[in-house]
Amino acid sequence: MHPSAERALDLISTRRTPPQLLKSSQAAWNEHGYPLTYACFMALVAFTDTFGAPDGDVSQEVVIPRPPSEVILLAGRRRGEECLDMLNDLFTRVREADRDRTQELAPGPSLEDLDKNYKGNAAYLMAYIVGSGVETLAEEGQDADRVLDSVAQFLEQLSS
Repeated sequence: MHPSAERALDLISTRRTPPQLLKSSQAAWNEHGYPLTYACFMALVAFTDTFGAPDGDVSQEVVIPRPPSEVILLAGRRRGEECLDMLNDLFTRVREADRDRTQELAPGPSLEDLDKNYKGNAAYLMAYIVGSGVETLAEEGQDADRVLDSVAQFLEQLSS
């Protein structure tokens, strides 16, 4: 697995408080840069494709759950909201392209724009969303290790 994908998986799967996750995400971004943002985004896509829609139905609209306000505020009051908005917009356009079976995204900010503008904060929000999603599934009685294995397999395939 690519080192940035391994780091993304670590950010997602290691229990940390939001301030610890933010610090770890920023340090990981300083080490890996864009590849970390890419890996976190792909982990988010893999997670929602598998666990975000009823029965894994990727044809249905899947939205990114909004983190609690205190989690967003750690990334900065205005910047945290802007980052989440850009992430939601990009995620929606990727899902629409997937549903339409096209490689072309609707116009809007790219993953590179998200990375350039928000750096480790973007990785932080994505890692928080996927990590809290895994925790929620575990609380609902699902096997958290199986969930993480599924995301890890997807990241491994990307690294090949």
